[in-house]
Amino acid sequence: MSQRQFKVIIIGGSVTGLTLAHSLHKIGIDYVVLEKRDTVTPQEGASIGILPNGARILDQLGLYEAIKDKAPPLGATSIHFPDEFVFTSLYPKKILENFGYPIAFLERRQLLRILYDALPDKTRIHVNKTMSTIEYFTKDEMTGARVLTQEGDVYEGDLIVGADGIHSQTRGEIWRRINSSKSAFETAACIDKCILIEYSCCFGISKCVTGLVSGEQVMHMSNGRTLVVIPSKDEVVFWFLVEKLDRKYTYSEAPRFTIDDATALCSQAFTLPIGNGMKFEDVWNKREIVNMLSLEESCLSTWSTGRLVCIGDSIHKMTVNLGQGANCAIEDVAVLSNLLRNMCQLKSGTRPTEQEIDLLLRKFNKEHLSRVTQITNMSKLTVRVHARKGLLHRFVGRYVMPYFGEYFEARPFNMLADAAALDFIPLPKSSYPGWEKYSSKTRGNSRLWPLMFTLPLLYFGLSWIVGIYWKAGYLHAGNS
Repeated sequence: MSQRQFKVIIIGGSVTGLTLAHSLHKIGIDYVVLEKRDTVTPQEGASIGILPNGARILDQLGLYEAIKDKAPPLGATSIHFPDEFVFTSLYPKKILENFGYPIAFLERRQLLRILYDALPDKTRIHVNKTMSTIEYFTKDEMTGARVLTQEGDVYEGDLIVGADGIHSQTRGEIWRRINSSKSAFETAACIDKCILIEYSCCFGISKCVTGLVSGEQVMHMSNGRTLVVIPSKDEVVFWFLVEKLDRKYTYSEAPRFTIDDATALCSQAFTLPIGNGMKFEDVWNKREIVNMLSLEESCLSTWSTGRLVCIGDSIHKMTVNLGQGANCAIEDVAVLSNLLRNMCQLKSGTRPTEQEIDLLLRKFNKEHLSRVTQITNMSKLTVRVHARKGLLHRFVGRYVMPYFGEYFEARPFNMLADAAALDFIPLPKSSYPGWEKYSSKTRGNSRLWPLMFTLPLLYFGLSWIVGIYWKAGYLHAGNS
């Protein structure tokens, strides 16, 4: 049988799902995308950050130029602290200098539109298709998997990829099959324990905001709260306000919020300065879209079974602070695509068996898990430093980031340099120094970075603690 007859069913017309569609088209693998909503470009009020690891893959797929036109690069970040200390980080500028791609933000809807418009065959995208059931079949000596929708449609293929986000039905089906001896309640309880929530986020888009400079980001790191304001082009401003919740929640307990909750939270940040004599209230008053959600955090260890696999937020969910959610998902696409292409070439036009597909998906899970874990762990650290959770995170944000930025930035640079990419399309921007300089292949397993970071951290940490005790009077001469 010809390679073209191998077919992938993608559940979810998300950034992840549409990027996978582009990659499969490049390989020559047949596919279909099923989206439950009535459009693949909904307006949800969210912005999305594109960083070098995601940008490089999108560039390989011929999509980056359109994105670049919509998303001006960040050049600097002004970071404010509760004690009114302010410093400017040139981290965004260094990203561009080292990797050839900036940190850039655009509306999520704009990115989805770019991905959709660039698809050569839009008849493969089906909206208003809600997955109901997944089942395996044998027909005319052929085996495969089929998706039945609530609307009564049936789609058949060889591989089903869940790109359906944090509330993934595909993930639920995978866990149900793996835990076939357990009840539906027990399976749901297993998932519940793996997805936790400690933060909420109110985010929005404001328009016709004059007085702010495009590409100059402002961040306020408060105790339990982080405000980020990102001026874009055409007087558009993206912003989000992350707040630590009163306790840790499980997935099933996720708090839900109203517009009144969003207003109450944002009103507490109205007086925060955002540059040029403006306050956050000035941006809030020009808001066009506002939403408030719980921020799930997870990194699942099992992604597949048989002919089913999940990618993106369905298996690794992060807060917005690091900006790696979509970029990590795009890397998932690259790693899975490389393996699928190799398998199809080795099969020489014959259909892979279920066992061969299962082995490939297990390999994808095993080889990519450490990378995903690295990114999710860094995301967890970032949101807690930004929200100043506890003395250690407060200390790192206030006294390490401003004065030891070159050491603090090394880890994110390492993470970017080790990014996956499509192995069947030439790498753009490969001449930029950061890809090699910060790659683990170049630096090996050196322990120099942890030492250089830990020693000043330890020194200033001890000095800070001694200072606290001195002010409290415990170290005064008469208190021995």
